[in-house]
Amino acid sequence: MAGLDSARLVARALGRSWRQRPARMASAIAAGIGGVLLTTAMLLVSVSVLDAIKGASISGIRPDVVAVEARAPGGMDSSLMDRAEQQTGAEGSRSVVLSTTAQTSAGSDNEPVVLFGVDESLAGFVDDQLAEEVGGTPLGADEVFLSETWAGDHGVREGDTVRISSPQGVQTWRVAGLLSGDVANRGSVVIAPLPTVAAAFDRGDTADVLLLDPGNGDRDTVAAEAEAAVDGAADVKHPEDLLSGYSKTFQTSVTILALFAVIAVLTAAVVLFLTWRLALDDARSTLARMRLFGVRTRHLMLGSAAVMVPLLLGTYVVGAALGVWVGTLLSSFTEQITNLTGQAVTPGVPWQVPVAGAFAAAVVMFAVAWLSGVRRFTAITAIEAVTGRDRIALMPGGTRRPLVAGLVTIAIGVLLVAFGGEMVRSASLLFLLGGAALLCVVLPVVVGALLRRGEPGPMRLGAGRQLQLSWRRNAVLSITFTIAVVTSIAMAGVSSSIKDDVGASVDRWTQSELVVQAAGVGENLQNEKFPLSLGQELGAVDGVDGVTPFTYAYVTLDGKKTQVWNWPSDHKLSTDLEVAEGEEDFLTALGPDEIAISSNFARTQDMEVGDTFDMPLPSGQRALRVRTIVEDSASDGGMLIASTALYRELAATDGVYEYFVGVREGANVSEVAAALEDTVAERYPRAKVRTQEDVRDAFGGITARLVSAFEAFAWVMFLLAVMVGGATLASGLVERQRGLALTRLVGATRKSVSRQLTAETLLIAVSSWVVALPVGLLAIPAMLDAQAGQSGLLPPVTVPLLLTVASLPLVALCMLLALWVAGPRRANPPLRELLAQE
Repeated sequence: MAGLDSARLVARALGRSWRQRPARMASAIAAGIGGVLLTTAMLLVSVSVLDAIKGASISGIRPDVVAVEARAPGGMDSSLMDRAEQQTGAEGSRSVVLSTTAQTSAGSDNEPVVLFGVDESLAGFVDDQLAEEVGGTPLGADEVFLSETWAGDHGVREGDTVRISSPQGVQTWRVAGLLSGDVANRGSVVIAPLPTVAAAFDRGDTADVLLLDPGNGDRDTVAAEAEAAVDGAADVKHPEDLLSGYSKTFQTSVTILALFAVIAVLTAAVVLFLTWRLALDDARSTLARMRLFGVRTRHLMLGSAAVMVPLLLGTYVVGAALGVWVGTLLSSFTEQITNLTGQAVTPGVPWQVPVAGAFAAAVVMFAVAWLSGVRRFTAITAIEAVTGRDRIALMPGGTRRPLVAGLVTIAIGVLLVAFGGEMVRSASLLFLLGGAALLCVVLPVVVGALLRRGEPGPMRLGAGRQLQLSWRRNAVLSITFTIAVVTSIAMAGVSSSIKDDVGASVDRWTQSELVVQAAGVGENLQNEKFPLSLGQELGAVDGVDGVTPFTYAYVTLDGKKTQVWNWPSDHKLSTDLEVAEGEEDFLTALGPDEIAISSNFARTQDMEVGDTFDMPLPSGQRALRVRTIVEDSASDGGMLIASTALYRELAATDGVYEYFVGVREGANVSEVAAALEDTVAERYPRAKVRTQEDVRDAFGGITARLVSAFEAFAWVMFLLAVMVGGATLASGLVERQRGLALTRLVGATRKSVSRQLTAETLLIAVSSWVVALPVGLLAIPAMLDAQAGQSGLLPPVTVPLLLTVASLPLVALCMLLALWVAGPRRANPPLRELLAQE
C-alpha cells in the first residue's frame, strides 16, 4: 500500500503542476491532437491510393489458374495466345481489360469503371459461386453483368441499361444479371461479351489477359511453359496479381504521398515528444522534492503514467476522429491522382490502418518521452534539481566542437550540391539538415556570449545569460523554426521549379489554337478515345485550317507503366518538339525498329542515343534502337515517341486521344469551337473543345494542385512550430519567475523585463533564420535530385523569391506569436504571490 500511496502522491503532484500551468496543459493537449490529426489524415490519403490499387485486382479466379497478362497496350494477338495454349496443353480463357466511364439509366454522372470483355469459357476459371452466377446467365451481344454493390449504390436493377463511352460512340447495354461481391475495383466493373467489347473499342482479335487451367497438371510447369511461349511479350502471374501494373502507374504519386506521410509522422512525433517531455520537466523540482522523502523510480513511473495515459488516450481519440474527417475531405486529391493515371480505379476510405498507425506512433512517442523524462529525474541528484543547480550555462568553450562539426557537415553538403552528379546531390540533404541542427544548438549560445562582451547593460546581460543558461530549450526553439524555414523554402522551390518546367513543356506540346479531347484534361481515361476517321469530319468544319491527331498508350517496361506517344510525321500544327540529342526531324525518319525517348526516361533508365531495348508487342518482343532524345517534363517517369506504324502495331488500334485543330486566318475562334462541339457532342458527350490557353491552364492547374501539397505542408510546419514554440516558452517562463522577480526587486520594471523576453525571442529567430535560409536554398537542388529517381524530372532551380524575402519577418512574427501564446505576464506575477509561495 505504501508504494501505491507514493504513486498517488506523484500523480497528484504532477496534476497540480499542470493546474498551475494551464497554458502548458492546453499546449500539450493541442499538440497531441494536432500530431495525431496530421498523422491520421496523411496516412488515410496514402492508404486510400494504395487500397485503390489493390482493389482493382480481380477476385474470384481460382488460385491454381495461371494468369498471363500482356505488356503491350494492344494486348496479345491470337497467334501468341494460341502458341501459349498449345505449348502448355492447358485450356484457356481470354479477356480484355479497359478503363472507361459508365452512366446508368437512372441518369447518374459518368463514373470510371473497369470494363471486362470475357469469353464464354470464363465460368470454368472462377470459384463455384461466381461460376454458377456467370454460367447460369449466358450473355447476349448487348448484355452485361454488374456487381451487386455498385448496382445497389446507383439504383440499377436487372433489365436496366448502362451507357458506356467508347471510340465508336456511346454503347447502350442491358443489365442481364448482378454478381455477388465486388468482383474487382471495389465493384466499379462492367462485364460484357468479348466480341461486343472488341468491336466497340476496335480491339480485333487481341486480348489483355489469358487464363490457363492446369487441370490435373503441375501449375509451376504450366507457368514456366507459358513464360517461354510468350517470350517477354507478357507477364505470367498468380491470379491475385492481375492488374498489379496499376501500382506502377501510380509509382511517383505514391512515392510523393509516402514522403508526405513519413514527414507528417516524424513531425507529429517531434511535436508530441517535445510537448509531453516538457510537461514532465515542468514538474521536475516538485518530483525531486518527493525523491528526498523516499519516492522511488517505480513510483515516479506509475504516478506519471496515471496522469499522462489519460492525456494520451483523450488526445488520440479526438485527433484520430478529426484526422479521418480531414483525410476524407482530401479525397478529391486522391481522385485527381487516379484520374491523371488514365486508370478507372476507385479509391475508398480505409480508415482502419491510418487510425491504427496513428495510435502506434502516438504510443511510441509517449513511451519515449515518458521514459526519457523519468530517466532524467533519476539521473540528477535530487537536491540539485530542487535548488536548480542542475542547470548550468553553456560557455563559449563548450560550443567549439559542435560549431566546428556543424560547419564541416554543412560544407560537405555544399560540396555535394555543387559538384555531385545526378542521383548524388540528394545525399547532401542528410549533411545539410544535420549540420543545421548542430549549428542551431550552439548559435544562440554564441549570440549570448557576444551580448555579454564589453560592458553590457542590464538587458543585454540578462538576455545573453539566458541564451546560455537555457540552451536546451533555446535549441528546441531554434531547431523547430529552422526545420520549418528549410522545409518551406525547399518545398516551395521544388514546387516552383517543377511547375515552371512542366509549364514550358506543355507550351511546346500545345501550339494549335483549339484542341478537341475525348474528355477533359485530368479526367480522360485510358480507353476513352476518338476513331481516326473523326479527323476528316473535324477538318470539314468551316474555319478549320488543319487537324493533327495525337494519341498515347501505356506499355509495361521492367514492371512499370510507361507512356508511348504518337504524332503523324507532319506534327508542326500541334507541337514544337525540342530535341536534346539526335536528329531534329526524327519523326519523318523513324523506322519500325527505332524509337525516340524523352529526357526524363533517358535519365531514369540511363540511356542515350544508339542504345537498344526490347519493346513488347502483341506478337512478341522486338529490339528497338534509340534514335533521338526529346526534352519533356509533362510525362511521369518519361515517355517514348513511336512512328505511326509502330504505334498502331503496339496499341492494336488507331484510336486518337485528342485532335489539335488550327483555325483559318480571319475565322472566329469561338465560332469554330462551337461548330466542333456540335460535331462531336451527340456521339461523345464527355468530349471537350478547348482553346490553347484553356489547355495550358488546365495542365498548369493539375500540376499546381499536385505540388501545392508541398506548399501546404510548409505552412503546417510553421503552425506546428508556433505550437512547439509556445509550449517551450510557456514552460521556460514559469521556471524563470523567481529569477526575473529578483531582477525586479533590484529596480527592473515590468516593461524592461518584457523587452528582455522579446529580445531573447527575436535573437533566437534571427539565429535560426541565418542557418535556415542558405540551407533551405541548397536543399532545393538536393530535393529535386531526390525526386528525379522516380519521375526523371530534373528542372532548372527556381528560387522562391517571395518566400525567401519574407522568411525572416515570417519567422520573427511566428516567434513573437509563440511568445504571445506563452504569455510574458507569466514571468511577471505580483511579488506578493511569489513571496506567498516561498
